[in-house]
Amino acid sequence: MAGEKPHRTGRDNVDTHGNVVMFPVDAAAYSDRAVKLLDRLQYDKALRYFRRAVECEPGDAIHQCNLAGALAETGRFEESNLILRHIVNELDPSMSECYYYMANNFAYLECYQEAEAALDIYLALDPQGAYGSEAHEMKEMLHDEMNRPGAYPGARPPANAAAFEEAARGLKEAAAALNQAAESEGSGEPANPSGQAREAQSGQEAEHQEARRMMEEGRFVEAGRILERLLQADPDDLPARNNLALAYYYMGFFKESCEMLHQVLALDPGHMHALCNLAIFERQAGRTEQERELIERLAKLQPFHREPAFKLANTLGILGRHEEAYRHLRRLLATGSPAEPGVYHCAAVAACHLGRYDEAAGWWAACRRLDPESGIGSYYLELLQRRAGGLPDPVPSYHYRIPYEAKARSGRRAERSAAAERNVRHEAGEPGAAAEWERQLKSDPLVRSSLFWALRSGDSATKLQALQALSLINDEEAKQALRGLLLDPEQDGYVKELTLYVLRLLGVEDALEVEWDGKKQLVDGYHLISGLPIWEPDWQQVIDAIRTGMNGRYDMIQMHDAEKLWIEFLRRSYPNEVPRIAKADSWAAAIEYIIAKKHGHPITCSEAGGRYAVSAATVAKHAKRMEEAFRAEATEKNIYQ
Repeated sequence: MAGEKPHRTGRDNVDTHGNVVMFPVDAAAYSDRAVKLLDRLQYDKALRYFRRAVECEPGDAIHQCNLAGALAETGRFEESNLILRHIVNELDPSMSECYYYMANNFAYLECYQEAEAALDIYLALDPQGAYGSEAHEMKEMLHDEMNRPGAYPGARPPANAAAFEEAARGLKEAAAALNQAAESEGSGEPANPSGQAREAQSGQEAEHQEARRMMEEGRFVEAGRILERLLQADPDDLPARNNLALAYYYMGFFKESCEMLHQVLALDPGHMHALCNLAIFERQAGRTEQERELIERLAKLQPFHREPAFKLANTLGILGRHEEAYRHLRRLLATGSPAEPGVYHCAAVAACHLGRYDEAAGWWAACRRLDPESGIGSYYLELLQRRAGGLPDPVPSYHYRIPYEAKARSGRRAERSAAAERNVRHEAGEPGAAAEWERQLKSDPLVRSSLFWALRSGDSATKLQALQALSLINDEEAKQALRGLLLDPEQDGYVKELTLYVLRLLGVEDALEVEWDGKKQLVDGYHLISGLPIWEPDWQQVIDAIRTGMNGRYDMIQMHDAEKLWIEFLRRSYPNEVPRIAKADSWAAAIEYIIAKKHGHPITCSEAGGRYAVSAATVAKHAKRMEEAFRAEATEKNIYQ
């Protein structure tokens, strides 16, 4: 509407005596000024100038149409439709596009039958009109909203807007008849579903709700099981298929998630949620061309309900289309219905990316009023105040959360295993930093999904960090993810060694199935392959001494490497060079000394011996013997990687 029509431009008036350029007072100049303001999303000012244009030339249909468009942009759909009907009824009945604009307004008001009636009138009046393809696409979307296939029979074009209500009533009656016929066709039973059918439908909805709750809590494996069960019962359940794609994605199964979304789009090419998710997945995979095509499709969508409208806006923002995202968000916030604080946050982020920092501050202030406890609005307002030109640092994210780095920068080492937790708290400098990180690991779905993704698809260092973090979670979801990693043929041996070790630390006692060298095997202990035909109690005493002595001062990976070092030393020494274990602590001290040096921790033989009540000479003797055993056969790389 506004901005889509040509505008007449007035001529500036110049006061040559004072060299003051006077702003023209004709309607065209007001309209031009309003369009520029509308382009900058300054809706209130744009409305003021459009009203002045209408006051100057009340009989001009173009100015009236621009005003109706600006009203619609601010969510005042009823006022917009009153003006549009006035245009076709009193000013210019030939402006058939007004019916298309009315249809959009009706749709946003969730008056879908009235919207479809207006579209039918538009298509009947102007079959080759400028919005013909958009009108047909919109009718399909309306059918989806009303869960009704098919289309109305063609309507006779009314002579003017006065016949609109009558046409709408007729079309609504036809819709009701069509619905009843479609529901009863071929069944021989009443259209109303039976009690049994209602009970089944209620059960499915309950399972959908349960799966969504689990997804929100980051319990993706459990949610996936429910969604897979729903799809077995109903393969055409598109919401279940779309949510299962998300669950796969968050668990790191990228290929499976994309396949699931393509299945959704094969059944419904216009499924907005699937398009949004697939666009983000394609960006994650770096497939620029596929991402661009999906963004172009998304940019054409105009969802009517708040939830899909917010989903689209959020997706466009994440994909860098901040202008389009801001337009959708502004419209959501202008409708007058209560908005979640997350909507205000996303509007602020979009405004920030567009350089509209004053507007961003206003949205974050509203966010702070609605949700003061989270501190999100306050955090970003402070970030805005501290910025030194350009975007704030860090750049605001569309995710409704404070970046973890901002909350506990000094607590990053809290990702370590539970064994190192006390040491981490001391080093963090903030007593609650490690506890806060652990809380986020267990409850924040974004953090959990990042870990599952890193576990499957990250580089070697990232996978090790994810394993350490998962050792803190210790719930069934984490254990299932780790079990799956043991069966993944793409994971290297060291990652599987550590995964097995973590599962044992988390209390998993049963035999674990592991894919190793193309074969599956069951493993009972803490380590995959010892290469030893026997396991003596004395050897286990050294392992126990390592776990007791190093606990709380070394992280999970270092603890694992210490145990693996001992097992590998025994393998290389067996059967003729295996030492006699007189005192397990002396060998544990030597092992800690070697591991500390390997990981860059300053330590002397005397310090290592003091921790285990053995002499420095004994530590040095055992350490030398172990190092010679490894030099004789291979490098340490074979032990740890």
